[in-house]
Amino acid sequence: MKKQTTYILITSALMAASIMFTSCEKVSPQGVLMGNTSVDDRVKQSLTNYSFLELVWDKELPDTVKEYSFLVGSDSHITYDPGRLEEMLNICIDDDDLFCCHLGDLADTKAEYYFNTERALYNVTDRWQDKYLEPYLEQGYPIIDTLFFIDPRTQSIYRKTDTSIVPMMMPFYPVVGNHDITHNGWALYSRLFKTSFYEFTVKVGDKYDRFIFLDSANGTLGNFQIEQIENGVFMRDKKEIRNTFVFTHTNIFRPSLNEFASTYCREELYYILDKLADWKTTIAFWGHVHAWDERDFGGVHHITMPSMNFVDHPNGGDDLIVRITVTGDHEYKMERLGLYCKERSKAELEALGYKTSTKD
Repeated sequence: MKKQTTYILITSALMAASIMFTSCEKVSPQGVLMGNTSVDDRVKQSLTNYSFLELVWDKELPDTVKEYSFLVGSDSHITYDPGRLEEMLNICIDDDDLFCCHLGDLADTKAEYYFNTERALYNVTDRWQDKYLEPYLEQGYPIIDTLFFIDPRTQSIYRKTDTSIVPMMMPFYPVVGNHDITHNGWALYSRLFKTSFYEFTVKVGDKYDRFIFLDSANGTLGNFQIEQIENGVFMRDKKEIRNTFVFTHTNIFRPSLNEFASTYCREELYYILDKLADWKTTIAFWGHVHAWDERDFGGVHHITMPSMNFVDHPNGGDDLIVRITVTGDHEYKMERLGLYCKERSKAELEALGYKTSTKD
């Protein structure tokens, strides 16, 4: 009887976990219950990478540019076909958005899936180079030390090594999600994106817009990340902040009655809401539950994003990503945009150099 009770308890725990994460397809109980890394470990590694690699993503707009736009998507769950990510990034290039953000669960955690994700990013970077790099070089701008400063709208950096110019990828800023860390996925994610906890600013005139990316992949910010936030780890210099935009994966508000609410403990939930208010946050972006929600709370506008993957939307949809056009102090325009590409065949993907099979 005791053994039977134990089995019932274990089964109940696994069923609860699978229900709790119904928003995340292809989840396994082991992957949900054993994330392989803690948020403290990831943030510590992120800060080391941030410092060691001297990562600087700050941008300064020319005096003639008074507004700019950026795109936000979420939960793409890339496996063999990264087509929806490519589509969003191509929209960014075609419409002159300054950069793209992604709210986590970028790819499911197998090496082949991250190979396809990385290849997609480099393929789209080729288009980005054609639009921004080539005209810049044609104008005869000099090399400054060992760096190319490319388009003045983005100030993206290209490093010169020996006889070749090796570009960083186009401006794409993800946060880490729970699918990005299961089954040792953090090793794949961090190799490509280096950090799960970071920020940058966009200078407009004599003021700055601040973009903060937080690690909530385990459903918590963790003690160490909160300590770093309180210590002002990134904002060492004094800047006059005009807007603050915050991006993270695990949501606070539930979009509907049949969705689970936040996994943050109550004290942490209060802390997050208070901190967003302290920062005078213009918009806080959340993902994870694959459903749209929009509301104001505590003087902050909150947007929970739908998913952009093929499983949830095989034929695409009109409202899968958003464009935010920043026009002033707490002033912006929001436009919901569609993604419509359909999943491609194995032959099509292989012709483009993508992997179409995986080792279990």
